[in-house]
Amino acid sequence: MSTRLSALVVNYNSGQFALRCVESLIANWILEGRDPRDLEVVVVDNASPTDQTAPLAALEALGVRVERATENLGYARGMNRAFELTSGGPDDAIAILNPDLFFLPGALGALLGQLASDRSVGIVDPKVSIDPGRELLLPRNPLPTLYDHALIALAHRSVAAARHYSRRRLAIDVPWFESQAPFDTDMLSGCCMFMRRETVARLGGTPLDPIFPLYYEDTDLCRRVRRLGLRLVHLGNAPVLHYWSRSAGVGAQFDGEPRRRYVISQDIYFRRYYGALGGHAARWLSAKAASWGQRGGGDHLHDFVDLGVCAEPPLLELTGDGPFLVESNFTPKFLLSAGTLGSGRTFRFSAQAWDWIFSGRLYVRALDRRSLAVRGAWTFERVGAVRHHGHSVGEILGPQAAQALRPLPERPNAAQDRRA
Repeated sequence: MSTRLSALVVNYNSGQFALRCVESLIANWILEGRDPRDLEVVVVDNASPTDQTAPLAALEALGVRVERATENLGYARGMNRAFELTSGGPDDAIAILNPDLFFLPGALGALLGQLASDRSVGIVDPKVSIDPGRELLLPRNPLPTLYDHALIALAHRSVAAARHYSRRRLAIDVPWFESQAPFDTDMLSGCCMFMRRETVARLGGTPLDPIFPLYYEDTDLCRRVRRLGLRLVHLGNAPVLHYWSRSAGVGAQFDGEPRRRYVISQDIYFRRYYGALGGHAARWLSAKAASWGQRGGGDHLHDFVDLGVCAEPPLLELTGDGPFLVESNFTPKFLLSAGTLGSGRTFRFSAQAWDWIFSGRLYVRALDRRSLAVRGAWTFERVGAVRHHGHSVGEILGPQAAQALRPLPERPNAAQDRRA
């Protein structure tokens, strides 16, 4: 099977991250001994309100096709436009990429190899971390169902519901974090998805449904691919950095336009898969969750030890011994948390991981990886500098990668298509 790849990136105020993402992709492609003519990259800038001139020009200097949209097309429409500007055969791969990614050694070979070796696979995604040391692992994205939506809403009101949802989630998240082999699932993260062009053709010719303005387009894609009888596979041996939420932000940064688009997409999704009544129920549950959350949502999930203000990563003393999972969250209910694997009686975030944790009130808990018993729970105010720019190729991949980085040649078939 062909190993040609068309990488698609939608940029919105994240040009420096997009540049690092593409640099890491090209460098790894060349270091793996792949033909640069078999890689094409398209970046669509979604009318970013901040000046993106320098990073977009740098991307073009790398042989990337850059299209500057005159309006914010939304993520799905922007991604579909990027796909329209590529070409290839049915067995060629496409990659749907967030701009704030960075490919680590071995990821490309694992992702492309899984697609090439198993025709039953529709989409593959990598094991994603926030930091280059792969300490802060991002969790499995649960498939949104009306039942789970109700549990999450109730978790904002009831500590008993929060504990039930936590046990249910951890039963899958622990093996997800530990996995080093292909892991079948019902939902993959939209930040990094690899699939064959043949699959896109079976979906109607575009990868994402443009009806979703932002969020839930990846959920809808996963459902439609599974309806084709194809598998969704998470690869624990394909490491990729995801600096996480650098465009939409978190907390107050997320409020405004990102939240407005999220609410619209959520409504479309639940009406599509659960009908008008299901959509109404989902809207009611979301409103209730917001209201309960603003009122404090009842008791905390644990009795947290308050460590005060921390400008450096604190040393956490755990009860018991053996393998543990440390979860970190900005809310005390741990509904969706970054996970760190470790073993022993103490834990401290590395300096590299600490650099990528947003400032604010953080809640941390340690659980035994087998029994899921709580071995400690802490809260503190994380203060100090936070890194807001991606790593260079040389920083992570070394000088050999920096030297290997060079502009991509124009793919012959793409050039012919554009002249036609």
